[in-house]
Amino acid sequence: MADHFTGSDVTAAAARAARALIAHTDRFNALDAHGGDGDMGTTLATVSRGVLADDEDGPDDVGAAFLRIAKVIARTSGSSLSAVVMTGLMDLARTWAGTSAVPWGDMPAALAHAVETMRARSKARPGDKTILDGLERIGKELRGATSSDEMGAAAQKASAGALEEYRDRPATIGRLRLAPSRGVGADDPGMVALDVAMAAIAGASTPPHGA
Repeated sequence: MADHFTGSDVTAAAARAARALIAHTDRFNALDAHGGDGDMGTTLATVSRGVLADDEDGPDDVGAAFLRIAKVIARTSGSSLSAVVMTGLMDLARTWAGTSAVPWGDMPAALAHAVETMRARSKARPGDKTILDGLERIGKELRGATSSDEMGAAAQKASAGALEEYRDRPATIGRLRLAPSRGVGADDPGMVALDVAMAAIAGASTPPHGA
């Protein structure tokens, strides 16, 4: 139960998330078709394959590891979701540039700052039922956790909790903003992808919520 993480840990976690996202391609496409183009799963799979192709001999520097993933996203996808996630990764890269090991206890504050940066890029507000609401809840749940095991358990609990909290709320951003009631009873695709990624990163033996 390490009390810190390294650049190599970031690279390994990204690879686990990438494999899980690829495995759920059809599920994500179906969720996205409810209020979007129906291609989010395909987009995430394309990005994920880029991550997997670039995951060997990752940098020891934590900031460089996050930046490397952001660059993969930049060259493999032009979607709005990808742009927002890339923005958050670049913020984390700047926070930990030149750092070889980061205490897990530093993650909540850094994630909170990254979410604010992502909100500025996307114009999504708290409560708009987006992936950012899930990330914000994760950041809050991580407070007080000091090991990889504690962080993983807290992140999974938070991502599943966010889905439950927002499922019966209307959608107020994206295409569904024109008919917010259509979002009631439906999960946001980005929040579901976050849940899948968190379970994979933590090495969960059980499938993510709703799979």
